[in-house]
Amino acid sequence: MPSNKATAAAPIATGVLLAGTAAREVAQHGLELWTTLALAGGLSAVAVGLGVLTGRGFNSDDDDCDGHHDRTTVAFVGLALTSLAVGTGIALA
Repeated sequence: MPSNKATAAAPIATGVLLAGTAAREVAQHGLELWTTLALAGGLSAVAVGLGVLTGRGFNSDDDDCDGHHDRTTVAFVGLALTSLAVGTGIALA
């Protein structure tokens, strides 16, 4: 099984690239729906990667886990996937 650092690298790198591209587009062309979604998706991906890296909310074997971190993880992943789907739909339309 890969280490947390290796597992966290993919969403952090992808999120930084997506958020950076969206921020550049906002600076050049102003705020649009797809850039807002891309920025939200990129920042969510970075947050998920940082959560994996720190180990917060991703270990369901914790005895003292109250479910709060698990819901946060699902919310971030859901936001990232929704942003990706809507952004793809807008880009292809």
